[in-house]
Amino acid sequence: MGLSLLIVVVVVAGWLIGIAPQLANASRANADREAVLKQNSTNEATLRKLKNDYVGIDEIRTQLALLKVSVPSSGEISTFVTELNSLANTNRVTVRSITVNDAKPYTPAAATSNGAAGTNNPPTTNPRITSNNFIVIPVQFSVTGDYSNVLEFVHEVQVGSRLFLISNLSSTGATDAKAVVVRGNKSGPNAFQKVDATVGGYVYVLLGGAK
Repeated sequence: MGLSLLIVVVVVAGWLIGIAPQLANASRANADREAVLKQNSTNEATLRKLKNDYVGIDEIRTQLALLKVSVPSSGEISTFVTELNSLANTNRVTVRSITVNDAKPYTPAAATSNGAAGTNNPPTTNPRITSNNFIVIPVQFSVTGDYSNVLEFVHEVQVGSRLFLISNLSSTGATDAKAVVVRGNKSGPNAFQKVDATVGGYVYVLLGGAK
């Protein structure tokens, strides 16, 4: 009887002192391993996404550079005037005057009605663009040149490197203009008729730069 009790005590003591702690350690190690594997899987997915994003990083940097030129973080009116003169030379027209008015804060456009009672179309805006960081600068310039050249010049100003939104455009025959030609029942300027054109519009400034 005493021998049997001693054997039981030895077995229980061996379990408590030797085997049970080892099993607990193994269980913790297995849990830690599973946690590490899960974290590694998450890290690998993140790394794959970063690698995919980085593939197009040069294109994104190029787009950002173009945006910063299109809507700079300061007025840079002299750069815009240089661009106007360059486009004028390319299209063989003469810039006679340029007027830059005082800058003013951007005012979001109001919603427009779609014709249904009580419904409006909200304007497309970005909540990060506000009157505190987006500045509007009115610009007006007048040019003289052949009618077709003036039209091409105005088009190139619209699609130039600096964002310029035209708000008004008017033209009259220049002092040495040739006679108009008749098309059907309508008369219009000949492509080679010289005209004086006045263009009004806006350039923009995004304080802090494009992000």
